[in-house]
Amino acid sequence: MPKTYRLNPTPPLGWVLMANAARARSFVRDPENRAMRELCSFVHPASRLKGQALSNDRGGKIQKSIGASSQFDPHTDLHRKEHTQFARELAQYLEDSALAHRYPEVSLIASKAFLGELRLHLGPATQKLLRTCVPLDLTAYEGSDLEHRVAQALHGSLVGA
Repeated sequence: MPKTYRLNPTPPLGWVLMANAARARSFVRDPENRAMRELCSFVHPASRLKGQALSNDRGGKIQKSIGASSQFDPHTDLHRKEHTQFARELAQYLEDSALAHRYPEVSLIASKAFLGELRLHLGPATQKLLRTCVPLDLTAYEGSDLEHRVAQALHGSLVGA
């Protein structure tokens, strides 16, 4: 009599979000061959613009006396403002997906400065499912090179860092 084996369903696999201040890519591992499959990508071109192109507003000017004046820079760095806006957009995407139960866990791999900014804006549902944070920019890699680098990054990272 042939043996009957019961197959356990494959649990949903976690997401990996790779980002820098101008680009982000969201991945899930394929349940059959464990290959990474890109879910979506985000581009924030304003993060790459020069400061002058971000604003047509000139810095302030104070008239001290006849013939003497001082100029000062705006209080907020325009690049920082764009990075914050992009981090909020990505954090909202992750939060909406977490609330919709689209992933059981998420790992963040982002450039060092942007990882800090992104973590500041993560919602409570995303924070509960956050598995790993790795300060590394892998957004430019593709194919097997990307998979190899992600595996290395996730293997050597601190859980919940």
